[in-house]
Amino acid sequence: MKEAVDPALDYRELVRKGYDECAELYAAARRGDDSEQLSALLPLLPPGSSVLDLGCGAGIPIAQKLATQHVVTGVDASESMLRLARSAVPNARFVRGDILDVEFEKGAFDATVATFVLFHLPREAHGRVFERVWSWLRPGGYFLATLSEEAEAPYSEDDFFGTRMYWGNLGYEAYRRLLLDIGFEIIGERIIGHGYGRTAQVRDERHPMVLVRKPLT
Repeated sequence: MKEAVDPALDYRELVRKGYDECAELYAAARRGDDSEQLSALLPLLPPGSSVLDLGCGAGIPIAQKLATQHVVTGVDASESMLRLARSAVPNARFVRGDILDVEFEKGAFDATVATFVLFHLPREAHGRVFERVWSWLRPGGYFLATLSEEAEAPYSEDDFFGTRMYWGNLGYEAYRRLLLDIGFEIIGERIIGHGYGRTAQVRDERHPMVLVRKPLT
């Protein structure tokens, strides 16, 4: 059941602790993901591209698939998740950190991916994430992200793989405006499901996935 959260809640600790506790169960569920979330991005990247995976989790399936042809850096706040990721994708680099704090050089990446992660951050910070991604991308670089259709005030639930988890999001039109105001060009939009595969016996979800590009000039 959804519960409103106190604005003073330490959401970072709640999310980190939650994923530390459910890492194995969550990773097992994500291994069944066959939704081909990267299908629009991969044809655009030359082999050996530098790709940042924000909220990489256990590295499966996103970092693992990217690392077959590209140089991958994954970021996650959960050490339990990163331990699984380093085992599953040994040829990638993984960094423990918060998306709002981690630092990379300007123009360091050809693409950034953020799947099923933004809604674990305060929604007022989502535009700041987009700005950070913009700075990390080279001109012509791509950003692929899963977003939300409808705005929801911050809440928590106690039934996320047996642990408590924090959520909050803007609506899709607000996300589009933020991306366009920063300067991104929208080049692809689609709807994907829950990310656990088409045969998973769970309630289905609808998540807009957007592919945007930082202009060359």
